[in-house]
Amino acid sequence: MVLIRLPHDLQFEPLIAYSQVLLLEAGENENIDYDIPGVSTKEYRPILWNYRTERNGFSCLSRPSGSCEVRTGKVLGGSSVTNDMKYTRGSKADYDGWHKGALGSLDWKYENLLEYFKHSEDNGDYDVLLNSHYHARSGEMHVQRFKHIDRYIEVFQAAFSEMGLRTMDINTNVPEAVVNHQFTVFNNTRMSTNTAFVKPVKHRKNLVIMTGATVTKIVIDKQEKTVEGVLYEFEKGKERRAFVKREIILTAGAINNVRLLHLSGIGPNADIKKYNITPIINLPVGNNYQDQVTIGGLAFALNDVPPVTENQVINDFKTWFENRSGPLASRGINQVSAFLQLYEHVNAPDVELALEGNYIRSDKFMLTNVSVHTAEETNMPLSYYNLVNIYPILLRPKSKGKVMLNRRNPKYGRPVIQANFLKESEDLDTLVDSIDIALQLLDTKEMKKTEVKFAPLDLFPCDRLSNRDQWNCIARHYTKALSNPIGTCRMGENSTESVVDFQLRLHGVEGLRIIDASVMPTHVRGGLLAATMMIAEKGAKMIIKDWKENKGHYYSRR
Repeated sequence: MVLIRLPHDLQFEPLIAYSQVLLLEAGENENIDYDIPGVSTKEYRPILWNYRTERNGFSCLSRPSGSCEVRTGKVLGGSSVTNDMKYTRGSKADYDGWHKGALGSLDWKYENLLEYFKHSEDNGDYDVLLNSHYHARSGEMHVQRFKHIDRYIEVFQAAFSEMGLRTMDINTNVPEAVVNHQFTVFNNTRMSTNTAFVKPVKHRKNLVIMTGATVTKIVIDKQEKTVEGVLYEFEKGKERRAFVKREIILTAGAINNVRLLHLSGIGPNADIKKYNITPIINLPVGNNYQDQVTIGGLAFALNDVPPVTENQVINDFKTWFENRSGPLASRGINQVSAFLQLYEHVNAPDVELALEGNYIRSDKFMLTNVSVHTAEETNMPLSYYNLVNIYPILLRPKSKGKVMLNRRNPKYGRPVIQANFLKESEDLDTLVDSIDIALQLLDTKEMKKTEVKFAPLDLFPCDRLSNRDQWNCIARHYTKALSNPIGTCRMGENSTESVVDFQLRLHGVEGLRIIDASVMPTHVRGGLLAATMMIAEKGAKMIIKDWKENKGHYYSRR
């Protein structure tokens, strides 16, 4: 988003010429196909930035090209259109960990952030609202549980309870729980940040939204170190420009922020010079890359699921479109997960055991083992499943990586992501420790009663190993990125270790803020949506405060 004054030498529509806010989005507007809860959007490439990590010797070894996919939203509303819609905030310990003694970081302690979580929240479950210290109503983003509960949701919840986990609200800073998740939905329809925040104000005369517009460069006055504007493209190779009157708000995410800043001369001088780009500001842009990871290969087969017919699917779609109900008004078994505290060093979970259903034709089980890829590939709505993938999610990875420009084509090529997943042995140990707990589900009375079995997946090349050695091998070969990247523009006190200050302003440049998950120093123990909305709420308040104090003129830090 850019606050602009426009150049006199370019022709624009009259509305744009008088606008104060210009929002540039590389993707297109979302449509109703993405709003159906039971339909997975994670595979729909037109609305995704489809990136891959670099090959290494310790993760993603049996994935295509020996690397992991990282997919983030390329659509108005970003990854809130393509994610799983779970509303999980993370733990108090996560946010308190961002405070390193610097005075400015005190505002980022959890007790000072709770109001920003609550400001945008419109919670629709009254039992959750009873704990009003953590939750609120009347915000723009509606969250609630799905009403549609199938048999196996109850079975898995009961099995986790049998193992000693209590059903609790994970957003109240509990270290362990089995969770019947709340989702960002309204009337059983996906509610993206576009739906919640942008659509209600899109008709304002001082706002112009341009989709299909990719920002290619931030123009900076090299002498004054102030932002002048941006260059952007509607068509490849045809650039336009917009001048900035006050400031640019950069929200392109942990990967695309790096590409844009590096192309603009902002980043490590040594890296930028490699691409014949003139360095302007020397900052560690691109360092500190982190993403949550999980592994494939752990799945349970359900015994007595009847075949799904074409007519059944058609009728269920009709039911959703007509009255927003039925199986497609849910996420199936994805509605349940368990948060586990494996170690006692922090009062917070270390791993989430996330469940995801998949429907596989039964003859495949009878003919041969099913590959990990087939077990994960979504071909049907999530509401239909005869296989349950158990994904142990590493909530707070220790391994860190780096993002850089593409070597052959810096401007248009995919950024280079050296993710370093599982480079730290502690990350591997945490994942494998959680698998031992997940396998205990099969020993519960509930699972035995319903005849849930371990699925016979083809685990080559780990099939000849056993016990912990086998799971170590599986984790290395079938690593899976959650596509929740953070950290590449981390906030901090100085320009040596961070990119933005605690007011989210870029070190050394006036007129540029970054307000998205890339500013997070470390991961939170949950998804990114709730945390990113909190950062946006806090960032908006910072902007208003600065502008009021400076009577509409841009602040100066000189």
